[in-house]
Amino acid sequence: MDKACILIVEDERIIALDLRSKVARLGYVVAGMAHTGQEAIRLAEELTPDLVLMDIILDGGMDGIDAATQILQNRTIPVVFVSACNDQGTRERATILGCAGFVSKPVDSRELAARLSDALSCARGPD
Repeated sequence: MDKACILIVEDERIIALDLRSKVARLGYVVAGMAHTGQEAIRLAEELTPDLVLMDIILDGGMDGIDAATQILQNRTIPVVFVSACNDQGTRERATILGCAGFVSKPVDSRELAARLSDALSCARGPD
């Protein structure tokens, strides 16, 4: 089976680089990295990743939930949110969207591994 390709959407450079490192160590391919919602939408179309790892608070006036909503209008792709925003309202917005998982910052590698694996398994369906 090919390694899954993941698009990372994170506006803070140091966190984006840390996520890229963690994703690669888990054996996935980083398809690309975006820093704004608009860039995420464009790259999701261009790169056709297997999963989007999406921060909620982004630069550029569009948050990650809004960006994911637009991505999901064009593609069926699991979105795992990564955020320090753990308030009930934010989680409800993500849940209503149908997110494939939620990882709290700071990101624990084991939790990240579990969420990515679960999301990709559900997206692929039963073997």
